Amino acid sequence: MMTRILTLGLALAVLGVGACTHTDTVPRFDEPEPVEPVLAWRQSRNGNLLVRVFSNGCTNKDSFDAVATGSPRAGWAFDVTLTRVEPDTCEAMLPQGVELVWTADELGLPATAPMTLTNPVDTYRSVPPQPVG
Repeated sequence: MMTRILTLGLALAVLGVGACTHTDTVPRFDEPEPVEPVLAWRQSRNGNLLVRVFSNGCTNKDSFDAVATGSPRAGWAFDVTLTRVEPDTCEAMLPQGVELVWTADELGLPATAPMTLTNPVDTYRSVPPQPVG
């Protein structure tokens, strides 16, 4: 009986240690991946989405997946989220980033539909401007 209890205790301890050592490699599905901040964005009069993003010299539209969500029930207003799928491993110095343009057609939206970019705006990722004086 004592052997069975010790064996059970040892098995539980091994399982507990194994679970602790692998928790950092198990993906967490309860938290969404953070989206990359952008420098600025706007919607042009013809419905294009213009986004200024951070770049080390290799960023282009293929670096991002652009996903629009919304419906006519939401008043034809759409949210667009950009997710970087290709890292920019270049070493150029582009403090102003690069401007990328997605047409409403590329996003699958009517040209007159208002859209909002859900990515946060972070204008101080590069060196912030110094006050004069």
